[in-house]
Amino acid sequence: MIKSFSIFIVLLLSHTITAQNVVYVYGDVSEKGMVPSGKDSPFHQMRLVDKGRYGMSLFKEAIEETGLNITEVYDAETTFNATFLKDVDVLILGSNQKKFSKTEIDSIHTWVKQGGGLIAWSDSAFGGHYKHVGIDNTLGRDSDNQVTKAFGMHFLTDNGGGNYLITSYTKDHFINNNNKNGGIRFRGEGVSFVRISPPAKVLAKAQDHGLGGKLQVNKIDGVFNPDTDVTLAVSTINKGRVVGLFDRNMMWNAGDGSQITHSNNKEFAQRIVLWAAGIEENSKISKNIESKNTGLNLPPQVTIQTDYDSKNTVKFIVDIIDKDTDELYPEIKWILKKGPKVTFENNNPNTQTPVITLTKKGTYLFMAIISDGEFKIKKRITITKTK
Repeated sequence: MIKSFSIFIVLLLSHTITAQNVVYVYGDVSEKGMVPSGKDSPFHQMRLVDKGRYGMSLFKEAIEETGLNITEVYDAETTFNATFLKDVDVLILGSNQKKFSKTEIDSIHTWVKQGGGLIAWSDSAFGGHYKHVGIDNTLGRDSDNQVTKAFGMHFLTDNGGGNYLITSYTKDHFINNNNKNGGIRFRGEGVSFVRISPPAKVLAKAQDHGLGGKLQVNKIDGVFNPDTDVTLAVSTINKGRVVGLFDRNMMWNAGDGSQITHSNNKEFAQRIVLWAAGIEENSKISKNIESKNTGLNLPPQVTIQTDYDSKNTVKFIVDIIDKDTDELYPEIKWILKKGPKVTFENNNPNTQTPVITLTKKGTYLFMAIISDGEFKIKKRITITKTK
């Protein structure tokens, strides 16, 4: 009897310590679109180990809070075959540019059908800085589409449409906390809609909800279709699950446009990864309900530089120094208080480096509003266009 009891305890422990593994894939491209970046600095790699504004350290912490293990791999140094995938429960296509081989694509498809969870998001920045390569470049989306098209998901080219707040879904689902009308809100910027076909299904359509995002697609993708060009798509393939998400900005620490501290982005991130892993348990995200930020919040120091070419374009460069310990980065929004109509580049007024086209002669009064907890700092800048 004693021996049998001991064996039972060992088997029980070996089962409970088994953790599910999430693997995040990143790439390497230069601002000018060179892959790999070589002598130039990598552009927006969105590494899990990066604690800077454009890093993914807060995303990593969010996933680890659910009890999942998460590691990262460099796409060019990884072979995505059956041997590699056998220890992976969820694969996230992050900032990759890799041209997957047919063997790799087939291996991923087989792995999903056998119960793997795949998550993908896209952005033109995965092909380089838009100022050099434009928003029309397809390098990043092409890498994803090689894999996701079999699941009915085709990532479109960045449309430069602005900021979007998603508050409603097509049905109750674990990802929206079983409340299709605002259970979980997520906010992104960009953007590369997901064009779906069977077996993919739309879980959230495109919607701007007051943030100014234009419901359009890039001209190279034809005409926007609200029924097929969506912000969140899901597929269930045999035992596997696939998630297609319209933007990457909502996942990084504190980059331009949107970030993981906006809306319910953190909980949304946890929910899509848990769902992809086949874990529909609200108890896994209970730690996210109450904020852990108990650090000191101090008002940030803000300086703004102006570059006006006296013709049509004005550029603002904002430097925000935040020395507090609350782990939250200040948010910024630009508004035109007075003057003729203006156009924000990529329709994005939520960036520290806005580029604004002035349409007519006259005096323009801009305001930058920097929010940081209980602090709200307003900076006004006047520009006079004489020609």
